[in-house]
Amino acid sequence: MRKMIMLETVTVILLAIAAVVFILPPTRMQMWVYPIVRQAAQAKMNYETRGMLVYETTHFTIKYTAQDADTVGMVADAAERAYGPVTQALDFTPAGKPMVVIYPNRHDLNKVFGWSGDQSAMGVYWGGVIQVLSPHAWLKSESAEEFVRSGPMAHELTHLVLDYMTGGNYPRWFTEGLAQYVEYKVNGYEWRTTNNSLSGDLYSLEQLDEQFDDLPNQALAYRESLAAVRYLAEGPEGNKLPAVVDALQNGHRLEAALTDKLGISYRDYETAWRNWAAATMI
Repeated sequence: MRKMIMLETVTVILLAIAAVVFILPPTRMQMWVYPIVRQAAQAKMNYETRGMLVYETTHFTIKYTAQDADTVGMVADAAERAYGPVTQALDFTPAGKPMVVIYPNRHDLNKVFGWSGDQSAMGVYWGGVIQVLSPHAWLKSESAEEFVRSGPMAHELTHLVLDYMTGGNYPRWFTEGLAQYVEYKVNGYEWRTTNNSLSGDLYSLEQLDEQFDDLPNQALAYRESLAAVRYLAEGPEGNKLPAVVDALQNGHRLEAALTDKLGISYRDYETAWRNWAAATMI
């Protein structure tokens, strides 16, 4: 009898979920279901890292191996120093303590995502968890200040906050542009290379929308995303970035949010940020 009652209860819950899903518009449906998927991903990661050591801070739960016993404090300090500026910049504080996992080497970090050996990310946000590469693996001086300035914490925390804030309602290029912009404002760091100047041939906004991670010149794709977001905050129309993010939080697609808040078409927005960036960010 007890099993039958439990089965009936589960059935009712599933039917209720299905009913809600089917009456919601596509974006709202995604924003409603996405947190459940994210929570499942967090639970999976928590289980897979159950053998790691744990370091608690005011706002974070950090998991690490014995190899990083001497760097976990550095990572914790950088995370806490990023927390206030990032949550203030987006005017949103996620519930609970985000999990940060420190991997001792690139192989272990890449293995989690099935990446090839040539991937060189220092940090990744996915499924509610920030995953970072040990400072031992890339930071030459192992200076705490250098880790704060050029490390991944502010960048990845921005991804996390936007993700919780909008229920995953954003395109890939936008979250990368926003993360770089907040990182630039907080730490003064900007990713510059010899081949990501904004004065030459650029990827179209359509390419950024549809192929961001597959574009051959990733440095250029990232810098374009920064320029497109920075224009919203610093362009001639004034700071429209909070209004655009708020629209995403309320379930609007980015194209509609930009058109509404800027008063111009998506294509005109592309022309506007390109011209502005060519004059100010070369």
